Amino acid sequence: MKYSGKIKAQQDRSSGFTLAELLVSMTVLSVLLLMLTQLLTQVQKTWTYSEARISQFREARVAFDIITKNLSQATLHTYLDYERNSSNQVTNYKRQSELHFITMPASDLSGSNRPTHAIFFQAPLGKSDLYENLDNLFNARGYYVEYGDDRLLKPSFIQSDPKYRFRLMEYLAPAEENQIYIDGDEERLASSKGLAVYDKWFKHNLSEFSHPLAENVIALVVSPRESLPVSGSKLATYSAIAPDYSYDSNNVNPLYVQQAPPLVKVTMVAIDENSAIRLEEESGSASSMPTLIPANLFKSTASYNDDIEDLKEELNDKRVNFKIFSTIVAIRSSKWSTTVAAGGP
Repeated sequence: MKYSGKIKAQQDRSSGFTLAELLVSMTVLSVLLLMLTQLLTQVQKTWTYSEARISQFREARVAFDIITKNLSQATLHTYLDYERNSSNQVTNYKRQSELHFITMPASDLSGSNRPTHAIFFQAPLGKSDLYENLDNLFNARGYYVEYGDDRLLKPSFIQSDPKYRFRLMEYLAPAEENQIYIDGDEERLASSKGLAVYDKWFKHNLSEFSHPLAENVIALVVSPRESLPVSGSKLATYSAIAPDYSYDSNNVNPLYVQQAPPLVKVTMVAIDENSAIRLEEESGSASSMPTLIPANLFKSTASYNDDIEDLKEELNDKRVNFKIFSTIVAIRSSKWSTTVAAGGP
């Protein structure tokens, strides 16, 4: 009996944990919990940052998709016809169009608060304030970046301090206001009143017919191209039809006149709201446009890649969180040709 009792006592002692074992176990468990907590915290931070970044640039992504979709519908409806002089004599047989496609420095719209480029074109987008169910009505459409306040963008009953931001603007005049069709006496009358005429239709009530597509878009770079870039070429970004990014279908090389370019490379740069707020605070004057894009950038298509890298470096130096959107848009109605029509008698 004594022997069996001794064995039972030993079994009772071996079935429990010693204090040292408990302390070691608790320490290991605490370390594991701490590591798990840190891991979960890091995952949550990463998810929150990613979600915030997606949310911040969602508006810019939607705006970029709108630009590319509408630009793909641009057209000139080019045709071949005789050209006549003032005596009604045939002088030439060439491409002609009543429509217009133009890209230019946005500063040409007047005002130093419009950086980088602007693009304007005609497309059958069916916008009208007077008529319904006419989906193929031609509209003047344009895009450019503008820096300014939001006083005219808010309802009159909202009283708050103006917010100065870069904004991607969309020019959309209804079909009945499309100045592309003004000619003859109407054009002279419009010109006498200081209004836009045929070749300046995109300036017709520019502020009235423009509305913001997205805030915090600081750059819009538009490059008409005649072909896809050749991979590995030093001039892969060079555009023969618009080497300085400017293209005017009314006033361009005779080989390309009255034609919409077959391709347009569109690049858009957006920053986040936190960066915009910090830049506003650092500038000391909200009404003054921050200098985010050096003046020498995006002047030549041959240096496009270098300009993009310089812009990235500039924004990183200013601790600006940004995103670059870029694509090549094919204009479906473009019937590109470099053949010059035969001259007339």
